[in-house]
Amino acid sequence: MSGGHMQFVSRAEWGARPPRYSLVHIASTRGVKVHYEGTYVPKSLAAADAHGSCAGHMRDIQAAHLANTTEDYSDIAYSAVVCPHGAVFEGRGAHRKTAANGNQTLNARDYAVCAMLGASGLVQPTPAMLHGLVDAIEWLRRDGDAGNEVLGHRDGYATACPGEPLYAWVHAGAHRPDGSSAGGGTDSGSATARYQVTINGLTYGYGAHGDHVTAVGQALVAHGFGRHYKEGPGPDWTDADTLNYSDYQIRLGYSGTAPHEDADGVPGAVSLQQLLGYLPGAPASTKVPPFPGRSAFVLGKSNPAVLTLDRALVRKGYTRHHDGNGYQPGRLFTRYTLANVRDFQRARPELAGDADGYPGPLTWKLLLS
Repeated sequence: MSGGHMQFVSRAEWGARPPRYSLVHIASTRGVKVHYEGTYVPKSLAAADAHGSCAGHMRDIQAAHLANTTEDYSDIAYSAVVCPHGAVFEGRGAHRKTAANGNQTLNARDYAVCAMLGASGLVQPTPAMLHGLVDAIEWLRRDGDAGNEVLGHRDGYATACPGEPLYAWVHAGAHRPDGSSAGGGTDSGSATARYQVTINGLTYGYGAHGDHVTAVGQALVAHGFGRHYKEGPGPDWTDADTLNYSDYQIRLGYSGTAPHEDADGVPGAVSLQQLLGYLPGAPASTKVPPFPGRSAFVLGKSNPAVLTLDRALVRKGYTRHHDGNGYQPGRLFTRYTLANVRDFQRARPELAGDADGYPGPLTWKLLLS
């Protein structure tokens, strides 16, 4: 198999169950972390006539993850899984935050590609599998805006994953058997950021378009930050806009010019207001959705309203109670949800007298407004 002929197996084709709740969208990542299953994988799975068993193996991985009550996975944890025959099985897929890298920060930083390899049984990657791993990495770069970083799971988290054979392969450059490479190792930091942000309903960053983009470019030039323009500024956000904005951020005292760092050239609301003297666009709507009723908030039960509640808690900073991986929005009303709601109630005089952690109409209105 060559890199130009990826054998892709979609979720529908391998029979994936739907996620338990909505997966978190991510615009881009720094790169990809490589994983292995870490348990026993039978050597027979790599037999030339055994590819028909790989879809069932994928269903088994997903079922095990969905049954893991400790991690409370919403879906299979990996972005993609590669079988011994080189097929790339779609996991959570592109632009979806993984759940495999060890904690929430690492999950947002990199996609996770897992090989159907174990700690015993099938432990050596086949040549077809190495082709498939590079195919998966290149797919996530093309369709998921993954950066150039390719590392092993253990490079970000204390674990034996992805096992010695795969780990050695990653750090030798993540090459195909023919010697071509997906580019292993850490990102040099020299790449220009190419993700977007939305501020007051307007988009900024590479590919954004509009009069507001022209206004930013003109303000940058007026403040002496226009050296990267060969033409313009204009209504289309280009790498030149990003580089000029990065120069401006550095002058403000920000540091870190690699994508997703503070001076990467993608605006934030604070620096944008300092540049322009105002924030263009309309503020986000503050309309509060109707209170869903107290029955939506039962300890240990799931309800879509809990996700809305959780996002408001995160937005207002009431997240100090969590399971050790940071407080993450979800549909399950947990003891951590209860404790964080109680903190919010105690902080509001009109709620402090009855701070039981269970949202009522006033808690809902104040938290979501």
